[in-house]
Amino acid sequence: MVIQLTLTYRRRTGKAIGWLLLWAIATLILYGCHYFYFNHYSIPMPFSDTVYVMVNLMVYPLFLLYISAITDRKQLAQQSSFLWSAFTPPLLAGVIVGSLYATMDAHEAKAFITNYLYRGYESSLTGLALIQAWAHIVCHIIFAIQVAIVIIRGFRRIRRFNKTVQQLYADTENREIEEIPTILIFFVVTSLVSTIVNVIGRQIFVDSIIISLPSLAFSALIFALSWVGMHQDFTIQDIPEEQEKETNDNNENIAVTPSNQSIQIYEKLESMMNEQQTYLKNDLLLNDVAKQLGTNRTYLLAALNSCAHMTFKEYINRKRIAHAEQLMAQYPLTPKTEIATLSGYNSMSSFYRNYSLYHS
Repeated sequence: MVIQLTLTYRRRTGKAIGWLLLWAIATLILYGCHYFYFNHYSIPMPFSDTVYVMVNLMVYPLFLLYISAITDRKQLAQQSSFLWSAFTPPLLAGVIVGSLYATMDAHEAKAFITNYLYRGYESSLTGLALIQAWAHIVCHIIFAIQVAIVIIRGFRRIRRFNKTVQQLYADTENREIEEIPTILIFFVVTSLVSTIVNVIGRQIFVDSIIISLPSLAFSALIFALSWVGMHQDFTIQDIPEEQEKETNDNNENIAVTPSNQSIQIYEKLESMMNEQQTYLKNDLLLNDVAKQLGTNRTYLLAALNSCAHMTFKEYINRKRIAHAEQLMAQYPLTPKTEIATLSGYNSMSSFYRNYSLYHS
């Protein structure tokens, strides 16, 4: 999968796929560290444990960077400051843990690895070994905080991005981030497992078949995210900045009571849709409809949100599905593919998805 992501990155120069590639590489490194740990390779343990501590604190920030590269233009503009806040903890943790290993004598290192890494006991440790144990505990706490931040911010950014897409495009297939929220739910579950494992320690999985469960879960997660990432071409960079700003402003300032202007625009919109059936046009854009009405995107969005309480996507697709239902009632033997085409859909998947949402 890492090789596939690398080939995809060479074809596409977007930052999103680059962050996803780094995330996949980081998870691959973690698997290597787990291999040394669970197979009791004691000689490279100080090095592999240092790498594990550092990379383990990079995985979630890298995933948030991937989501941000798809959904958040502001985050891209402030990327340097975010990189400092995201990667300072893992790099600092790596330096501290590595330095402690370097200054320990052989007896202290063996005592720490045997008693803490493999048994989870720090009470019997002294000196640098005890300090190393506390350093690991602090890293576990930082990891748990990272998980919470990434989950909350990830969901928020995806939801805001999808809302923007729904306000600007009638056809959101291959534009909306549809699979990632589902995977993010799975990510929450695996994150909870990760947090528990990091808090109680990996030692409970040593010489146990239980290790196969989180390993299978994370393998599936890596594959799913990598697969989706390779096919997610549409990002925030494909939306004109002006349109994004107008949409976000409108979403934040939805009028409870529609103004006279919004009512007039909505009535004009309804009249145009009923007479000209504009909704049947493939890949219809909010901008196209606003121009036909002789208004602008901001006023049209305000009219849709305050009068119909719908996004542009929902408004158009409700019209299309109602039209499709009329066709199916009048011509029951007509193939569904033809019904979908006559109703403004380019693909059956889009037709079925919207039909399940909006049919009467």
